[in-house]
Order: sequence, then C-alpha cells, then structure tokens
Amino acid sequence: MIIGDYNDSNYGILARLFSSRAVGQILDFFLDHKEFDYSANEIAQKTGLSFRTIFREVPSLERNQFIYNSRKIGKTNMYRLNTDFQAVLLLERFALEMVQIGNLTDQAESTSNENPSNLSLTETGNYQVKKY
Repeated sequence: MIIGDYNDSNYGILARLFSSRAVGQILDFFLDHKEFDYSANEIAQKTGLSFRTIFREVPSLERNQFIYNSRKIGKTNMYRLNTDFQAVLLLERFALEMVQIGNLTDQAESTSNENPSNLSLTETGNYQVKKY
C-alpha cells in the first residue's frame, strides 16, 4: 500500500502490526480473555466491532502469530491468544504497565493540580506518586 511518498516498509513495526485501532481492540479483548477461544462473531459482539472488521483483521493477527485458529466447530473457526509467542507475553506486560502508568497519572493529577508530573521511577522500574 502506498500513501504519498511512504509505503508499508517505511512505517515502523508497530504501524505494520497495528494497522488499525480495531487491531488494538481485538488484542485487548484477547489479553483480557486468554483462557478461552472465540469465534469471529463472539469477538465482534464482545468488542463492539463489526463482524466485517473482525474478519478483515483476524488474518493479519494470525499471520503475525498473535492469535491462532485453535479448533473448528462445524464451519466456525475458533481463535485463541497465542500465549506461547514471546511477543504476546511482552505485549501483555506492556499493556499492564501502561494501565499502571495511566492509573498513577490519574492519581497524581487528582492529588496535585499544580504539578501533574509528580511521578518518579523506582529502582525496581515501577512508577510511584511523589508525596510533597
């Protein structure tokens, strides 16, 4: 796909992997529901995305090994998060840390309107709210 002077290879790896917001929503869903497998219809219902969008994005997620076709029930493919893939584990950790940072930022903003950047990084790599 060519857009202006850029083609897909000029975009970074994240732009290629997360080609749309829908991909992020689908991955969020699977990260929150990794114990089971789901049909495209179930994914659509639970994410609020259209069936067509799910059907468009699933092949890319399969190709990049984030999800896999775990089984077939009749003619329906069932998909599951590929927790054996190291990138999925790293993505899950990243998502959890971003939630934690977001929660801390919200907490910091609610405790100090004058200095919303009162977060500090601890020696263990976690964020904490500085108390003044």
